[in-house]
Amino acid sequence: MRALRPGKVDRAVHIPHPQDRKGRRRVVAFMTALVLTLCGVAAAVAIYSGRFQIAGIQAEVALRQLLLDAGFTVRSITVAGRVQTESAELLKALNIKKQDSILHIDLVAVHDRLAGLPWVKEVRVTRNLPDAVHIELFERQPIAIWQRNGKMVLVDGDGVEITAKDVPEYHDLPLIVGKGAPKAARELITLLGAEPQLGNRVAAAVRVGERRWNIRFKDGIDVRLPEQDALSAWRKLARYEENNGLLGRDVELVDLRLANRVVVRLTQGAVRRVKGPEREAGLHSFTLIKGNT
Repeated sequence: MRALRPGKVDRAVHIPHPQDRKGRRRVVAFMTALVLTLCGVAAAVAIYSGRFQIAGIQAEVALRQLLLDAGFTVRSITVAGRVQTESAELLKALNIKKQDSILHIDLVAVHDRLAGLPWVKEVRVTRNLPDAVHIELFERQPIAIWQRNGKMVLVDGDGVEITAKDVPEYHDLPLIVGKGAPKAARELITLLGAEPQLGNRVAAAVRVGERRWNIRFKDGIDVRLPEQDALSAWRKLARYEENNGLLGRDVELVDLRLANRVVVRLTQGAVRRVKGPEREAGLHSFTLIKGNT
């Protein structure tokens, strides 16, 4: 699995001496005022001459060159918070090159391109005059793998699909199946974490009718959770397992959808050993009494 690190900066940022910064601010302020003045003069000349379109193009070219000569060019691009986002994808979305005119960068367009990357949840783009652009990424955190139509995709806590590309790196995440499963994934993770001795035994969870969960354990046992208050039912199952060892090798299904009663279906081998009218279905039920819940 790719090592996860706290947000990192891809390129070092040079911090000048305070006195240098003070002098540089004066230069930046002066050059900015000069540029604005020249822009106004160029526009006035263009309008007066009646050749606004041609003069506008010429003024644009002249302005860009003036900015470049004045030092308003991109010399530093720093990125913080990048963990899973690929460098090649990031650079392509940025579409900024060193020596570009920094004042001509469309920050909104850059933001929108970066926000469209698979792992990016939020992004901030800052233009630091005269020559630096800083990007701060906030990436999505996968919490489950969603199996849909035979394909696997990572999803985050908001139910958003992230990517299918990096699924192998997160093979330890819970597998969820069914329509509406991503939107309910956060609820499921909370439920499994509430009783880790059971949660660690879970292989997959199936969303049924976009209303409730069926849990499949690694040893093949299925647990049907209720639509309402599934967490309480899950806790009751954990207590009963601790006290009575319910989830033994002779059980293949546990139905918790009734408030105070558990229905258990035995394996075929266990059914053959059972005598009486319950043998046909292999079903047994019992009440969760106080002290075992």
